[in-house]
Amino acid sequence: MRTLRTPDTLLGLTKNMDRVAIESAKRHLDTLKREVAPATSAAGWAYGGHGPDADMVFVTGVSGTVIDQQGLVERALNPYRVGAREQVDAGPLGGTARCGQGRTEMESYLVVCAWADTQTLGIVAFLSSRPIGDRTAQFLEVREAMTETAG
Repeated sequence: MRTLRTPDTLLGLTKNMDRVAIESAKRHLDTLKREVAPATSAAGWAYGGHGPDADMVFVTGVSGTVIDQQGLVERALNPYRVGAREQVDAGPLGGTARCGQGRTEMESYLVVCAWADTQTLGIVAFLSSRPIGDRTAQFLEVREAMTETAG
């Protein structure tokens, strides 16, 4: 059985304790919970953002019973301002994953990746003031750090 958690650090970034950042990370949690009803765990947090030019990573995910992996990944990416969504390696945890690039309302650079497997659904959003390249490796690292397998 897989559950999701928010580790103390991700990609060397510490948890951001700013209320607005945390709320941004948790904004789509209720929507994701409805997609996997009943949700058995939920995780949402922001990391980094310390300093004027600092990158941030937002994570949101739930565990439960996932039926339509492809459809859920597409729906999970819909709220984000990203263009073409490319299939990416889902890594050793399996399932399906897609990533897209875009810009936020504040003109920050954005890469958003979503995954779904039979037990979890999640989103990892990378935010930077500088152009962002491929983040597949970091996405997979974050996904593994968030996932706990019990029994």
